[in-house]
Amino acid sequence: MTTRNNMTNGALSQAHEAAQDFKNKVLPTENSLGKMSHDMGERLGTMASNVSDSASEYVQTGRQYAKENPAKGLAIAMAAGVVAGSLVTLALRRRSHRQP
Repeated sequence: MTTRNNMTNGALSQAHEAAQDFKNKVLPTENSLGKMSHDMGERLGTMASNVSDSASEYVQTGRQYAKENPAKGLAIAMAAGVVAGSLVTLALRRRSHRQP
């Protein structure tokens, strides 16, 4: 019975060492993945902020241009509306021809 107990204790000791070794290897990887994830989140946040700022600047510039040149602004808006309307009409016509 003593031999069996020694074998069981040895197996448990080896299992505990293997688990501890695995934990020691996984923990640094987990920490580095957490840091990478945090850093990437910060970068994405910065990029989103930059895009938002750029879009705001474009809107501001467009509004300023329209205030300074109302006739040109109206003409550009009308042309954009005609182009958008034409594209929608073409898309709807193609869609209706495809359906039986």
